[in-house]
Amino acid sequence: MRLNKIHIAQAGPNPFLFVLILLVLFLNGCAGKPWTSPVAEDETALITRTFAEMQQRDASCSCCLDAKTTLSWDGPGEDRSVAGFLQLMLPASLKFVVLNPLGQPLYALVSDGQEFQSINTTLKQHMIGKISSLAAQYKIPESLLSENWGYWLTGRLQEKGVMIETIRRDGSGRGVWITMQYPGDAALAKTHLLIRPETRQLLARVLVDHQGDTIATISYNRRSGQDDCAPVSSITITDLPYGSKLSIDFAEILTDRSFTAANFRLKVPADYDVQVTGDR
Repeated sequence: MRLNKIHIAQAGPNPFLFVLILLVLFLNGCAGKPWTSPVAEDETALITRTFAEMQQRDASCSCCLDAKTTLSWDGPGEDRSVAGFLQLMLPASLKFVVLNPLGQPLYALVSDGQEFQSINTTLKQHMIGKISSLAAQYKIPESLLSENWGYWLTGRLQEKGVMIETIRRDGSGRGVWITMQYPGDAALAKTHLLIRPETRQLLARVLVDHQGDTIATISYNRRSGQDDCAPVSSITITDLPYGSKLSIDFAEILTDRSFTAANFRLKVPADYDVQVTGDR
């Protein structure tokens, strides 16, 4: 029986972990292969050049994003959603604040990709520690902790210096798939990137670990407009076990903000209980 959609405030004693797991894309899916045959040799050079131009463009876009954000999980037996706002500074600094229906903060999480802080205003609880410790505790794939989630959440390309392995056609005619092969010591083994060369848009990325398993398939929808740096308006993660789906929707997006590391620290009241996760 499917439960009604609930607010995170009703989702259990430690809802901040649900937010963390969603933000680092706690997924272990088994996506199909949407690509088909390799492109013709005379197309390879043009597509490679277009891809390099897309990388240069993305590197010139704003490093920061500020937006109202809703995260929704649709899976067998339960639907969940959390609403709040997200602040992001590439490559991996983020702040996500969960709000109640009256707009008051319930939970806040900040991270630089290595360490995190969180506060739970209901429990008056402050947690700090290394994200890798939480990954081990909650079985989050280590390959998702590669400090690239800022690029994954903004739909930007960051694969500079990574070797192109193959370029293949998309089975549905949406564009071409560029498979990137990472060095042996990288967190990920491969990334498959679906681009539309005509519009120079990244449509999707498939993350693959060193065991050859698909970790996540991320699809992007972009706000309409002529701006080459138009931000992502929504992200959908599909091909998950049991037909589950994760959606992230952005509204009132601002990309002209300038953040510093100080924006990604939390001010914690003195009477909050402090919990430390892992070695620091």
